[in-house]
Formats: sequence, structure tokens, C-alpha cells
Amino acid sequence: MPPSPSPAPDYRSLFEAAPNPYLVLTPEFVIVGVTDAYLRATRTRREDILGRHIFDVFPDNPQDPQASGVTNLRASLERAVKTRSPDAMAVQKYDIPRPEGAGGGFELRYWSPLNTPVFGEDGEVRYVIHRVEDVTDFIRLKHLDEEQSRQHAELRARADEMEGEIFRRAQQIQEANQQLRVANEQLGELDRLKSEFFANVSHEFRTPLTLMLGPTEDLLAGRAGPLSDEVRKEMERVHRNAGRLLKLVNALLDLSKLEAGPQEERFAPTDLAALTKDAASSFRSAMERAGLKLTVDCPPLSQPVYVAPDLWEQIVLNLVSNAFKFTLQGGVTLRLREHGQRVALEVEDTGSGIPAHELPRLFERFHRVPGSPSRTMEGSGIGLALVQEFARLHGGAVSARSTEGEGSVFTVELPLGHAHLPPERIRTAARPRSAAREATSAYVEEALLWGSAKPKDRTQSSHHHHPASADGHAVAPAPRARILLVDDNRDMRDYIQRVLSPEYDVEVATDGQKGLEAALTRPPDLVLSDVMMPKLDGMGLLRALRAAPTTRELPILLLSAKAGEEATVQGLASGADDYLVKPFSAGELLARIASNLKLARMRGEMANERARAENLTAALRARDDFLSVAAHELRTPLAAFQLHLELVERGLGKDAPPKALERLKQARSFIRRLAMLVDVLMDVSQITSGRLKITRTDVDLGDLLVEVTRFAEEEARRDGTPLTVDVKGPVMGTFDPSRISQVVHNLVANALKFGRGRPVDVSLQPDGEVVRLSVVDHGIGIKPEDRERIFDRFERAVSTHHYGGLGLGLWVSRQVVEAHQGRIDVEDTPGGGTTFRVTLPLRDPPVDVASPLAS
Repeated sequence: MPPSPSPAPDYRSLFEAAPNPYLVLTPEFVIVGVTDAYLRATRTRREDILGRHIFDVFPDNPQDPQASGVTNLRASLERAVKTRSPDAMAVQKYDIPRPEGAGGGFELRYWSPLNTPVFGEDGEVRYVIHRVEDVTDFIRLKHLDEEQSRQHAELRARADEMEGEIFRRAQQIQEANQQLRVANEQLGELDRLKSEFFANVSHEFRTPLTLMLGPTEDLLAGRAGPLSDEVRKEMERVHRNAGRLLKLVNALLDLSKLEAGPQEERFAPTDLAALTKDAASSFRSAMERAGLKLTVDCPPLSQPVYVAPDLWEQIVLNLVSNAFKFTLQGGVTLRLREHGQRVALEVEDTGSGIPAHELPRLFERFHRVPGSPSRTMEGSGIGLALVQEFARLHGGAVSARSTEGEGSVFTVELPLGHAHLPPERIRTAARPRSAAREATSAYVEEALLWGSAKPKDRTQSSHHHHPASADGHAVAPAPRARILLVDDNRDMRDYIQRVLSPEYDVEVATDGQKGLEAALTRPPDLVLSDVMMPKLDGMGLLRALRAAPTTRELPILLLSAKAGEEATVQGLASGADDYLVKPFSAGELLARIASNLKLARMRGEMANERARAENLTAALRARDDFLSVAAHELRTPLAAFQLHLELVERGLGKDAPPKALERLKQARSFIRRLAMLVDVLMDVSQITSGRLKITRTDVDLGDLLVEVTRFAEEEARRDGTPLTVDVKGPVMGTFDPSRISQVVHNLVANALKFGRGRPVDVSLQPDGEVVRLSVVDHGIGIKPEDRERIFDRFERAVSTHHYGGLGLGLWVSRQVVEAHQGRIDVEDTPGGGTTFRVTLPLRDPPVDVASPLAS
């Protein structure tokens, strides 16, 4: 019996159960068949897609502006229909819609499609089979490998770049340090010149002051005949103001001595109680006149105290004077006590007190407490600074405590004996007091003037911030740097410690938290840390160290394993100085550590040099400001001095003794000299701070020249110097008459000084748009190498021992001439001597808004 025929296969069921994802499309791309595998791959249902256009079911992801799946698939299907052959597509990114139950939206997918045409019996394309393969996982793995390779390449490139950068930074830091050293040397030289200027200007002030005080003391002593009561009263005022000037000059000279280096004071065994009581008691009359009580409690001490008597007396005078100045009611108490091996002087007052925030700056030079009620607003702010410096010279210290509104207590402590003092400056016996003792009357007379005045309401006050300059030299590094090693792996710790120990001191920590505690407790020179650690990893340690002020600048090196490369990149971005990828060689580790320690040292040296430069600059600026303060303080008594002399001269009348009139004439001459010195001080302050202004007006320069040289003719006749002035007609132009007069005076005065007894010729001649002034002498001349230097501050081409001067006249002259857009030149005079030539434009040039000297 033949076998029965098998039933026909269910091809639809067989197609739909095929293991690969297939889609059957019409030539118009309508879906007519789909396998279960395709439905699973695209998360769709058969009933939802059959009979629909493929691009209605699978549109582009609207959230991806660069999506190209629909375009590429449409092109491939059209090619398959047109060419009647299969069309294979490259891997496509074609996102599929996610069912609403799965959250909606689109899901990222990558596909490898193949479109194959199916022909009917008539030979025409009846269907297109769209076969796809989901390669999303493969693409993701490929991208991951590419990203890891990219990170490896970036890390290698970054390592090479950092090595080059370390070298470049080292070179830059070295060059910057050299530039800072040169700048510091220049600032130091200028600082030395200014210290020399302080000493010179003090000497220049004291000479005419002595000659001013001498005639007034002679007149008061009656050596020139009896004086009327009114004349005597005026002369006493003259003498008091001269004393005030002397006190200010002495303070200025003390400052210059302190900055010049080792002092010449000699320390001798002294009855400190008697010396202190004597100095303080000199204020008793001023205190009583002001209604205050002065209590001096200085019992005898068990032994003499080694002090420089003049300096100790200035300490007492400054403190008592200061207490009197700020005490309006109550009293001042001075105590001297012995405590073990120290002796303490306390000056307590019931005055206005000092705000708490001002106490730290109390002993700074030139600093004055603003707004405190006092008997006067006068003062240069150097008294307490001198007290502190004098106390230090004795091996002691000064301190202050105060309650605002209740009073203050100043304490000076000195050690007993002489072991703390330089042996070469110790005297075995005391000698008579000199300078400070002579200055006592100036302190007391000034205090008497304060006591007679009522305190003023100080609604406005100002003070200058002049921090004292600090030592900017870098501290030498320790012979062996200390490295903090942080790693949780014992073997790694032992290995690194063994490698580093021959050259460095190594401290170890077993995790980031312990490493942080160790670094904050005692900051090392460098931190070497692993990235992956328990408790606190390397990234956390890095952030914590960078956040702490004491470890913010520490060089930090990270050790990274391959699994931590991403963290290493993050660490570099977070501020790590370097990194090493494990495994590494001992040589590489030592080289990286050495280079980073060198960079850290160089950064420290550069910071120290920069701080030193800033401190020197601040010190120079403070001195310039002090010149302005000193000039202002000197002008006030100088004006009073001049006024009182005029009153004295009128009071003496025509019948006055010729000797008295001659002495008054000498005093007026020295007043003019002092006024000129004060003007120079003001010029220095104004020019260096950019505050000197040029006020132009129409001037006949010929008349101005004749007027200025008229005052020099008397000096020329006295020295037997022929002085000729040749003006070639009227010379009209726009100039600052007072400043041009100053230039002419400086040049003519120099010619008379250095060409004494030999002809001096001054000529003025217009030349087109400019005017030319020449001052010719036949004196000692100027060496060629000194010609440019003489126009600098404090510079002179000759010794001050023979010719004197401050070295500022030519510097001021050049500043004034250049402010007029002119120039000043110097050359040899034929036959010997010096010729100065000044060229000035006649017309007012355009204003340069950037120039601090523009009108």
C-alpha cells in the first residue's frame, strides 16, 4: 500500500517562525509580512504594523537632529527595486520607538540591513525582503574600546606635554627669579640712597637751626642789650618754635640712624629710678597747668641697670608726652618695678584709650590712631615707633593694653645685667647725658602749648598706612626634603619607601584620612598618594589638601593603576601636580619627585623675592609720604618763626643796637634757607607721588630771568664771582613762572657754587618756536660718566664734604623742564667748567592726559 501524501507545508507559519528578523514589503514599501524575531527585535506587534508603510511604523527619532535612518533605508529599498538585485547597507544608527508601557520615546539601536527583491511569474518585482541584524551591543563594545584607546593616548600625550611644561616652567621661574633679584638690588640701592638722604637732610636742617637758636638765645640773655617785655615775649615764641623744629629734626635723624645699621650708643650702669624720675618730673608743670595729676612712683632698684641714658630718657619723654597728649582729665601715673631679672616701666593714663583694632598697628612708623580725642592733631607718628626701636636696642620690648574711653597702659621691659648687650658697646661707668637731656625742654614746651588748647571735635581724620618693611630673603631649604607617602598597599609602601629613603625623609600613612591628618599636623615638602584607597581616596585627599591654607601650595603626585585612569584625568583637572601610572620605574619616580621639589622651591624663592620687592616698594612709598608729612610739620613752626622775627624787628625800632639788627638779619637769612629746603622736600613728595601740577600762564621769560638772577647777584658779589645776564629781547610764552624760576635758581646756584670766583654767564635767546636758556660756568666741571647720573635723585658728582647739598636740585629741574615738554642738557665749557642748556617750547603743547605733571 503506497504511503499517503504528506499535507502541504504552512509556509506562512514557517516564515513567521524563522529565527532571523525579516520584513516583507511591497514595492511601495508597505509591510505585508513579518517574522516573530523581527517583532521581538523591534518591540512591535504584528497586528500593529501589517498593512502600514514602513516609515510610518519606524520614523526618525525626532530628538536626534542628525538622524538619517529613514533617508538611508529609503535609498537602499529604491535601489533594490530599480536594480532588481540585493542591496546591502552599511551599519545604520536607526532608533526604534519604545512602547508606552516601557516608558515611550526612542531606543538607541544599530542595524546591519540587507534588502532583497522577490520576482513574480511575470518577472516583475512583487516583494522586497528586508533582513536586519541587531549589532547594537557590538557597536557599544567597539566604541568603548575606542574611548579607552583615546584615553590612553590622551594620558600619554598629557605626560609628554607635562614633562615639557615642567622644563619650560622651570626656565621661566629661573628667569623671573633673576629679574626679581636685579629689581631688588636696584630697590636696595635706592633704599640706601634714601637713608643717606635722611642723614644729609637732617644735617642740613640742624646747621641753620643751630645758627637760628644761637642769636635768639643771645638776645634773650641780654647780650645785645635789654629787651622790652613785648620783644622778649616774641623772642620766647621764636625760641619755642625753633625748639619744635629741632625736636622734629632729631626724630628724623634718629630714624636715619636706626636704618643705617649698628648703633654707636654705649650702655652704662645707671640709677634707672633717678633717671626716670628726673625725666618724668619735667612734665609736672605742664600736667598741673592742664589740671592733671602726675604720679611718679620710682623706688630705688637693687642694682644699676645697663642703659644708654639718652635713649632711655627719650623713651620716658615720648611715653609721658603721649599720655599727656591723649589725657584730658584725671592723671598720668609712672611706675618702675623690679621683677626677678627684669625691670618694667609702666606709664598709665586715664585718657581716651585706643580702639582694639588699632592696637596691632600702634608701634608702626608714621601710623596715627584716627578719631581719638586729644590735645592736638599734630605729630608725625614716629614717637612710639622710636620707643619700640630703642627698647629693642636694649634687649627689651614694649607693649600696650587699652580700654577705649578709660585709658591706656604702656609697658617697657628691660633685662637686668649686660649679658644680652654687645660687649664692645658697654661702658663701665656712666657719662653725662647729652642730646636727650637737651631735648627735654622741647618736649615740655610743646606739651605746654597743648595744655593751653582745648580739645577740638575731630569729625574727620586721616592716617597713612605705612607698614614697616620686612626681611624678604628666602630661608635656606633643609638638607633633606620630607615626603608624605600615602598608600594602602603595604608592599607598595615598603618599595617606595626603600627607593626614596636614601635621598629623602619619608613619612608613611596607610589611607587618605591618616594622610590628611599627618599633612595638616605637620605639612611635608611633597605628598605622594595612591588614587584608590579606603576611607578617603586620593581624589578626596587632593581636594582636602588644596582647600587647607597650610597645604594649598604643596606639590602633590598621584599614583594611578590602569583601572584608575579616569580618576587620574580627574585628578589632573582637580589640581594634582603630576601623576605616575603603575607600574613605574624607580628612576622615573625619583626624577618626577626631584623635578617637582625643585619647582616648588623655585616658586617659593620667587614668592619671597616678590614679597621682598613689594616690601621695599612699600618702604620707599612710606618714606615719600613721610617727606610730605615732615615738610608740612616743618612749615607750621617755620611760618610762625618768620612772623615773630618780623614782629621783633618792628618792636626794636630804628634805634635798636646794630648788633641785634645784624643777628636778626642772619636769622632771616637762615629762615629763607630752611624754606628752600622745605620746598625741596615737598617737591620730592609731590613728584614721586605724581601730585606735582604745572600751572601755565603768559610769561615774559626775559623779565622772569632778570628778576630771579637779581637775588643771586648779592651772593656773586660776596664771593667775587663775575655774573653776567644776557637777554635777547622779550621772550613771551606760556610757562609756570614759579617752577621755571625754580629751575633758573637751581642752575645759577650750582654755577656759583662750583665755579666760585670765576665768571658765570646766563643767556636767554628765542629760536623760532623754542627758547634756549644757557648757564655757563668755568668751575670744576663734571666728568662725562657722571653727566646722566647727576639728574637722578640724591646723586651728586662731587663729595658733600666740600660742597654740601642734597642731590635733588637737578632732579627737580629736569622734572619741571620735561613737564613743560622741554629738555635740559649738560656739556663741557671750553677751557673748563660746565654748561647747562635748557630748551623750552614757546607755545602751549597739547595736554597729555596720561602725564601726572600735565596742567
